[in-house]
Amino acid sequence: MKKIVYTFLSLVIMCFSFNSYGRDFVAGFEDIPLMEGLKQIEADDVAFGNEETRYLEAQLVAVRKKNFQHIKDFYVKTLPQLGWTLQESSATFLKFSRENDILEINKISSNPLKISISLKNKN
Repeated sequence: MKKIVYTFLSLVIMCFSFNSYGRDFVAGFEDIPLMEGLKQIEADDVAFGNEETRYLEAQLVAVRKKNFQHIKDFYVKTLPQLGWTLQESSATFLKFSRENDILEINKISSNPLKISISLKNKN
């Protein structure tokens, strides 16, 4: 009986892990994490081009009380672990680069907090 309970609990934990994993990244971006407390507005997503001339943009809105400093702190800490290098930073803007890509994070509005994340090729 203990073995059955253990197996069942293991399966439940794995299911929750797989479900939360899918929500941890911005949809349409390969490896840009979605900060907890933000929700993607998928109807506002923009994507065009190919691998050499691509442009992606996602709109995110805070579903919990956040300010842009929280966003900056999270992405300045997290993105370098994924190979991104911080190029510019201001009160409302972050710019990162990695290989041939530029990633920009812009504050659109404060109440509610809304940001855009865009990815484009350097060329």
